[in-house]
Amino acid sequence: MKLHGLIAEYETFTSQNDLEIVGLPQGLEISGLSFDSRNVKAGNLFFCISGELYDGHEYAHQALEAGAAAVVVERELNIPIPQIIVQDTREAMGHLSCIFFEFPSKEIKVVGVTGTNGKTTTVQLITGILNSSGVLSQSIGTLTGPLTTPEAPDLQSKFRALANSGVATVVMEVSSHALSQHRTTGTEFDIGVFTNLSHDHLDYHTDINEYFETKCSLFTSDRCRAAVINTDDPYGSRLAEQVEIKSVEVSRRGIELVSESFTGTTLLWGGRKVELEISGRFNIDNVLLAASTCQLFGIEEEDIISGLESADPIPGRFEVLEGSEETPTVIVDYSHTPAGIENVLQAIRRINPEARTSIVFGCGGGRDSSKRPEMARAAESNADQVIITSDNPRNEDPKQIIEDAMCGLKNPEAAIVEVNRKLAIQIAIESAQADEVVVIAGKGDETTQEIAGKLEPFDDRVIALEALKGGKL
Repeated sequence: MKLHGLIAEYETFTSQNDLEIVGLPQGLEISGLSFDSRNVKAGNLFFCISGELYDGHEYAHQALEAGAAAVVVERELNIPIPQIIVQDTREAMGHLSCIFFEFPSKEIKVVGVTGTNGKTTTVQLITGILNSSGVLSQSIGTLTGPLTTPEAPDLQSKFRALANSGVATVVMEVSSHALSQHRTTGTEFDIGVFTNLSHDHLDYHTDINEYFETKCSLFTSDRCRAAVINTDDPYGSRLAEQVEIKSVEVSRRGIELVSESFTGTTLLWGGRKVELEISGRFNIDNVLLAASTCQLFGIEEEDIISGLESADPIPGRFEVLEGSEETPTVIVDYSHTPAGIENVLQAIRRINPEARTSIVFGCGGGRDSSKRPEMARAAESNADQVIITSDNPRNEDPKQIIEDAMCGLKNPEAAIVEVNRKLAIQIAIESAQADEVVVIAGKGDETTQEIAGKLEPFDDRVIALEALKGGKL
């Protein structure tokens, strides 16, 4: 694509005062988009992103050496290639990505699912129902890439590839970071889905209200045509009151729970029985949101029920591992927020009120430290035994992270502390009786652990299964 054509179309999204062009020759061809100087190819347009840790402007020369044809910047640089100077590089990247890939979201239907918990499960359920109903669909989210929501060039490139391959619908997770960082700017959403909101990412957002308002920005008329909202959640109820687009309110009051176990749930939806292979009372919200979303697509109730009943458990989300009659029930779950831990443990209490329950959990390093004591408090309040360990400490001291979490315990002396996550999992399983439950929380389906900035192979499920078989780590 010609750079001057790219800029001309971008000018329709911004005011002339917010855009300055330095050294633009006619006929310059752009081969692709890049925001990482390590991945620049010859002819790329390079975006100098100002982030929390790095400033892309400092890597413009590396991009030039790699063959960048032009740069998008927030201040003029001393480099001999064309510069597009904008107020916000990220916002410009969102719009320019859509333009470069020829607005693929206009050619497919896009569903965006946002909220603190439940995004992955809801996305997978919607995608599964649509595919089983004959609507070719793909998902984008935690299970498909390193970021919950890809950066704008990667996202629009993915949209274009899917549109060209005949995919009719994309169902994607939309994080609050993605909304505030303009990763989805320019994307046209047919339906936005709100799951819930609770304490998370307050290292990034000023407070819970700013976090909520960021989530709400998905549900505006210039971004989204319709909304499906969980109004059992207090923030969902607030959103439903203020949203101005077409909306569907979803509540558990519309269903009757027949039975629940560690291997499935049976409920009545609209008077019709639905037998799910998904467990956990909190997952009912995700099921109802998925069903209502598919109704908006015109999918018949019979097909929705069939799709839900054929849905496999989501990897790492209340995933019950295969053991034996002599071993405890072991559940691996991605819960890494106070509400997530509370939801999982309360779901276990409802399924088996008599079972003694242990939880192994840690808190991520380099993330919202204010939720660490709250996570410990949720664990202590809802489990019989708390084992605190490492999650992904990243570049933080694992022992300090654990100390931060311990501040939330009323009886810290009753908790077991084991920094080594493998040993913590083994201790929990080997010390549990056959009629007990062990929850391993935080990492879900992740297959690595990040310690001191290095990724090492690590899968909670693999470690737990070895312990269940009586193997030594």
